[in-house]
Amino acid sequence: MSRRDAIRMTDDEVQAFLAERHTMNVATLGPDGRPHLVAMWYGFFADGTPGFWTYGRSQKIVNLRRDPRMTCLVEAGETYDQLRGVELVADGTVVEDREEILSIGASVI
Repeated sequence: MSRRDAIRMTDDEVQAFLAERHTMNVATLGPDGRPHLVAMWYGFFADGTPGFWTYGRSQKIVNLRRDPRMTCLVEAGETYDQLRGVELVADGTVVEDREEILSIGASVI
């Protein structure tokens, strides 16, 4: 068994880890192809998928409208032996429905 396999979180562990954190590093691709990386507070859609609330004209939303690819990182640990994290690689979806936006916002705060 590889070291990576030995420390890999189960799906339940990933969900529990995400539920106990608040800050997600969100990387989208800027117009020049370079990562645009920001820290965001996040919450969850009704189905348990992580989501964040931001202004529609923010750079990350402009980037997602042009190219939906994104990578997010949630991490914890004060020393190396405590370090753990979850990387989420996905295509982002910009939500336009007002009720869904309010639901996401309520889950963030």
